Amino acid sequence: MKVYISNYLSKSISIIDYDTLEQEVEINLDESIYPHHFCIDKQKNLIYIPSSSDGIIYILDLKENKILDTVSAGGNLSQIVLCNEELYIANEDSDSIYILDRETLTPVGVINLGYTPHGLDFDKGANKLYVSCINSIVCVDVEKKQIINKLDIDFKAWHIRINKENEDIYISTLDGNVVIIDLKNMQIRDVLKEFLLPLEIRFNYKNKKVYIADLGYKNIKILESATGKYVGKIKVDGIPQGLEVSEDGNFLFVSDTQNNSIKVYSCITNQLIKEIKVGKEPTTIVCM
Repeated sequence: MKVYISNYLSKSISIIDYDTLEQEVEINLDESIYPHHFCIDKQKNLIYIPSSSDGIIYILDLKENKILDTVSAGGNLSQIVLCNEELYIANEDSDSIYILDRETLTPVGVINLGYTPHGLDFDKGANKLYVSCINSIVCVDVEKKQIINKLDIDFKAWHIRINKENEDIYISTLDGNVVIIDLKNMQIRDVLKEFLLPLEIRFNYKNKKVYIADLGYKNIKILESATGKYVGKIKVDGIPQGLEVSEDGNFLFVSDTQNNSIKVYSCITNQLIKEIKVGKEPTTIVCM
């Protein structure tokens, strides 16, 4: 297993070996590429990187460690996800979701939301894409390519994550709250107010915990997955942004944008195990 990190200011992708917890390589990208969010196509050994600066999607070949192709999608691109055989990209400028064919990288269509989309998460079992927009959460049927449900909320939604075991959705907001929505009826189940500026959310299905990075308080809040109740926190000596839980549930990876490092914590003791130096301003983390 590898750990992949986007370094925004270094314009690079770092790859860490999971067994040794050492950086294997830092792949330097073109000067015009500012990687923030990305997704990995494990079958094709590719990384898809949307660039907010120029509206282009860059395809990074992990065999050759170089850009293989580019696709112009226009506007301010935020997040990207792979849904079956298609790529879905949030375009904040056009208030829409841009869709590309995975094989040909040609446009499949555009879904107009009417609201500024930012976060994306895909429910593969139900073939539904959930989108966090300003003041709303939108559910898209990826087969029909249409909106099938929408919930208006009184919060500025930011990042979104599906809790597959509890059938609920966690949304971090720019208002300093975390909103929990019932996946079945698309209604608000709870609003958590113990945050200042929450960002990334990850679930550990092994120990039944939820981890939420709080940029404002510079810590990781820990919640009980079944109830959403606050059970503890991890103080970060820096600014936590990206989060990822290892597939075995043992480690929590945190990108620290202040110290340009990835911090590895034990999910059992919540103690810092190792700090790994990477590029400047590390953001998104993906274990695969």
